[in-house]
Amino acid sequence: MKKLLCLFWGILTITSLIAVSSVMVHRTFRGKDGLATASCVSERTAVKMARAAGLNVTGTGELNAEDIRMQIVYQLARRSIVKVIVKDSAGSGTIWKIEDGIVIVSNKHLLKKDVQAEIVFGNGTIATADVIGYSGQYDIGFVRIQEGAVADSVLRDIYEAVPLLYEAGSEEEKAAFEAGYLRKQVLQVGAVMDQNAVNISTGNVVGLAFVPLFNTNVLVTECFSRAGMSGGGVFDEGGRFLGMISGGEVPEDAEVREAEITYSIPPSLIEAEYEMIIG
Repeated sequence: MKKLLCLFWGILTITSLIAVSSVMVHRTFRGKDGLATASCVSERTAVKMARAAGLNVTGTGELNAEDIRMQIVYQLARRSIVKVIVKDSAGSGTIWKIEDGIVIVSNKHLLKKDVQAEIVFGNGTIATADVIGYSGQYDIGFVRIQEGAVADSVLRDIYEAVPLLYEAGSEEEKAAFEAGYLRKQVLQVGAVMDQNAVNISTGNVVGLAFVPLFNTNVLVTECFSRAGMSGGGVFDEGGRFLGMISGGEVPEDAEVREAEITYSIPPSLIEAEYEMIIG
């Protein structure tokens, strides 16, 4: 029976990995909230997911098929997320392009503090990146690590995020996105700021809403996020990048400063700002 269970686990994992990696692998290196919260996943569940992903955390509990599927998404999504350090502040970043070096998108409010940033990859490798520009309207900024500045072993372990370039400017576009994604499960991933804290969580899509602070329509998710996750990503069950985490709503009576509603900037805006900056 034990052998049969192991075989079942292997088949399920490999099948799921093939399905998810078909979205992610083809983008590898190519060269030398007035909203009610309902189902926000707790820290305990996040710890359980991290344990399943092989991280050094504590936690108990059995895994179901949903946990396994999102754990596989996490194993891929984490390769697109880095830690960004600027002077005395730190946050997350998402690998946006791997061409002419490595381009990382993060929050303008973090990157405006200096002209350079320190990037920490998932395996602990550190590299210096130059700030290449910011958005004039949105909380978006970009840094670039020069080509050849990191070893091949790092390049083999990272992926460009695979963005879903949905439009969110009009009511019709918002409705079209929500028709396919409303209440869908998502995974939110930020860089690890503290080895005792796991910066991943799962939750659901609420929809798209205009938030004056961000001066645009943003992706709204029922999913906790904490300081340091800004600049990280929201990923769907297929591993696609749905938005860059930029803020959220913290309950007034919360003892821990964690947002239960998270706001993320749509990839189409990131793409447009990137093309404008490099143009």
